[in-house]
Amino acid sequence: MQKVKLYSKLKIYIVRRGCCTLKEIEETLGIYEGTALVYLSRLAKKHVITSKWTRNYQGRKVRLRDVSSGFLNEIGLS
Repeated sequence: MQKVKLYSKLKIYIVRRGCCTLKEIEETLGIYEGTALVYLSRLAKKHVITSKWTRNYQGRKVRLRDVSSGFLNEIGLS
């Protein structure tokens, strides 16, 4: 069985979740914040994900990462 690289794991996780925060990505995949930010910025440059700001239940601003509709069309899920 082949090892799935972190880049692929991140794409799979975001597609399955639909929308997630940086904290969720760090805890679930077990990676550091800096590493996650690097990979997320690379995915954003390739238009695989988009980012948007919202407020959580405590009223704090939270950045959500979401799968772009163009990427979903490309892989045939939309």
